[in-house]
Amino acid sequence: MNARHLELFPLNDPRLTIQPHETETETPADESKSMFDLCKDDGEVVGYVKTWVHDDGFAGFVHFDPDGNVVDWQVCSKPGTDVSLN
Repeated sequence: MNARHLELFPLNDPRLTIQPHETETETPADESKSMFDLCKDDGEVVGYVKTWVHDDGFAGFVHFDPDGNVVDWQVCSKPGTDVSLN
């Protein structure tokens, strides 16, 4: 898990926690990308987020529901910059 990826998106529901996706517990093949599960307090996965950060500062995320439907997505020129294209 790459902690700087967590800066890409606000967690709008404080009842949810962000956990590394099962495939992210080992060193990812591409450190510019990460995937996180969005979980309830009881551990139930209610969605997931894929993030990316490039060396030039271009970054973004896609939030999916448990069925793989896109809930939200944003891209920005630098992490934390709100230059949304969605």
